[in-house]
Amino acid sequence: MDVVFDGVGGALAGEAFGLLRDGGRMLSYGLAGGTWADIDPSVAAARGVTLVRGTRPSTSEMRSLVSEVLVRAAEGRLRPVIGQRFPLERAADAHAAIEGRATVGKTLLEVR
Repeated sequence: MDVVFDGVGGALAGEAFGLLRDGGRMLSYGLAGGTWADIDPSVAAARGVTLVRGTRPSTSEMRSLVSEVLVRAAEGRLRPVIGQRFPLERAADAHAAIEGRATVGKTLLEVR
């Protein structure tokens, strides 16, 4: 691969890094897997791989940010954009729309 966009981090980021060609680029922006990507900069440099990393908040900073967001949501000051709704029996259609990038905002499955 020429480029990796890593929003997961952790072990998956390490696997993705291994798939990069020498001289490739890796953008690491998330830790959905629970930890930031732990790519050794010297290993990347030896392969000519450019690592692009944003700000990485500490665990305590992340907790503070999440707490702030939850307070705002509870106060009604933060509302997600709900772009589309599907009844549960059309879950496959919802997944297809997300995968096809035909959605805006959040996609909800309605259970009644």
